[in-house]
Amino acid sequence: MLPGSETFSLTFFLFRYNSNDGDLNMHSQISEKQQKWAAGMKRPVLYLLGFLICGIVLGVYGNMLLLCLAFITGLFLCTLLFRIYRYWPALLFVLFLLPGHWRVENSLHSHVTYPMEVTLSGVARDVGITGGGNQRVIIRMDNGMQVMAYIRPHLRWAQLGQEITVSGELRPLAKLQNPGGYNQFQHLRSQKVDSVIWAETVQVGEVRMSLTVALRMMRDRFAAIYDELLPMREAAVIRSMVLGDRADMDLDLADQYRAMGIFHILSISGLHVTILMLAFNKALGLFIEEQKCGIIVLGVMVLYCLMTGASTATVRAVTMGGVLVFGKVFKRKYDLITAVAWACAALLLYEPLFLFNVGFQLSFVAVFGIGILTAPVDRLLAKLRFPKLGEFRKGLAVGIAAVMATYPVFGFHFYELQLYSVIGNLVIAPTTTVILVMGVAVALVGLVWMQGAVVFAGPVYFILRFYEAVSGFFAGLPRALLAVSGGSLIVAAAAAAVLLSFAHAFNGFGESFRMRLYVFAVAVLLLLVAVHFRHNPRGLRVTALDTLGQYTVMRHRGDMLVAGIPRGGETVLLRYMDMHGTRRANGLVLLELPEPWDVRRLVVLAERFDVFYISGEGEGISASLAVAAFEEVAAELGTDMPRVARLYNGDIRAAGQKTVQITTDHTGRITLQIKHDSAVISIEVNDDIDQTPQN
Repeated sequence: MLPGSETFSLTFFLFRYNSNDGDLNMHSQISEKQQKWAAGMKRPVLYLLGFLICGIVLGVYGNMLLLCLAFITGLFLCTLLFRIYRYWPALLFVLFLLPGHWRVENSLHSHVTYPMEVTLSGVARDVGITGGGNQRVIIRMDNGMQVMAYIRPHLRWAQLGQEITVSGELRPLAKLQNPGGYNQFQHLRSQKVDSVIWAETVQVGEVRMSLTVALRMMRDRFAAIYDELLPMREAAVIRSMVLGDRADMDLDLADQYRAMGIFHILSISGLHVTILMLAFNKALGLFIEEQKCGIIVLGVMVLYCLMTGASTATVRAVTMGGVLVFGKVFKRKYDLITAVAWACAALLLYEPLFLFNVGFQLSFVAVFGIGILTAPVDRLLAKLRFPKLGEFRKGLAVGIAAVMATYPVFGFHFYELQLYSVIGNLVIAPTTTVILVMGVAVALVGLVWMQGAVVFAGPVYFILRFYEAVSGFFAGLPRALLAVSGGSLIVAAAAAAVLLSFAHAFNGFGESFRMRLYVFAVAVLLLLVAVHFRHNPRGLRVTALDTLGQYTVMRHRGDMLVAGIPRGGETVLLRYMDMHGTRRANGLVLLELPEPWDVRRLVVLAERFDVFYISGEGEGISASLAVAAFEEVAAELGTDMPRVARLYNGDIRAAGQKTVQITTDHTGRITLQIKHDSAVISIEVNDDIDQTPQN
């Protein structure tokens, strides 16, 4: 039994039975229950998904006491649902807390808890290249454990499916160290990776052929066809769009796509899978009946999913496609929200840590947004007398719904919003199907006839040039990327409440519309308040970042002052500033006079600070030489350096309710003593940390 507009099943207790025994009373009772279900309990998978997600969150952040309290609360809610809808399986929804909690405990378990020197052997299950130019290889060993190996360029690199033996220091996965930073443990554990190793020696053997290896070899062949028929820049884009291969992607062009709000087109997403499924379905539908055609197309898309790396968005889209195909086989109606909930629950049962993956969140939130917000947005456009123009208004409503739904996720993880993404997607919408179908045709025809593939490569080239020109225009518009405060669950939850209240408000224009509109206005007001307090915290907030630069950030209302030494971690500092919506801080206090190799690090920070504060009492490399070094490097790189101010021993600076007392010695070291209300905070260089510069 598959999802439908009225009924579906997940396990035996969700099957719908039809009475044929002639008992009119029983038939009447079932009909009454079905009517109640149709009125409210027509998508029970959403309740199951909600309990599953709660179980996962409790498994990561909670304890057994919280789980027991959640189980009792959930049982009360399920009883309430049963009382309302008289649907007895609702009593069992709370049980889905348990698989979520149990599965996430397995995902969080790691076999390696401390560094050790090892030699291990296995098969290269996945290969890629890091931003630093090293090869990353996921090695699957005979006992089933997987290790991420990083191989430097001077060592032997492995191929997919190749037997490999590496030796080096095996390390446990690093957990989150800084706010907004990279959580290696959560990211790699979601890929079933147990630990990492930086290889000191590498030995490779034979390639073990498998279906995945064969499909990846086919992908490499397709990539070679694109490289031969198209210029390097365009070949990299179409490889990313069709094959999910971003190895040679131009970073400036990727930033243009991001500013335009069409960066999603560079990855294998639900849009790609849907277009390709429809194209294959139409082609095969000329020769095969609909049901058999759907099953064949689904099989082809499963192979395509494996070939392109089985990303979360691709797996989600193929799963939803499977729901659609089997729904047609069993003659069930297709419900978008039910289908995406099925796909979400299936993936979370397979790997609960997907829940914290930004790609997973964007993929599912966008589709949920289309299902929930499209009709309200369309009603609003109609109310505003927006012309329908065939399907244009409906397409515009879908685009607005998808973008609005992803804004809370983008703001939380990336600290910016693409203001022109709706317009950008409307601009490229007429050509999206063409370029994807043509891109696939180039690869398939190129396998047997390269001259014939040129016919399809021409339109691909000109469409990509059009994308480049349009994205460049949008990237140059003011506020193309609007910086916002991110990383706050409260703000994200308030934004989600605004979207849900909007959907509720514009669910119709009956007598209760004004009241629903008031609820929407209150939700917007709460969001603005949450953003204000996030950006302007009360009191003095001090955050010590775990970096070699020992950066300490002090925030008071809208002001930000940073103290540290330029020894590494500048990227972490900038990300922290972005997370709090600070495009420019008041000043950077250098607790030590910078060495010549440090100056280039400071140039990276130059455009984000008003003033650099240095000691005016240093010997050796004096303050004057430091200023001269700033100016020299800035002139070389064409960057405007901020003003450089000198601090002397005994200086006292007052700002509002806080007072800063400066202590500096002949070596150029500075110690800050900050007094705020009754609190006293001392900030100085920690000599216990390795100060070796990172070049």
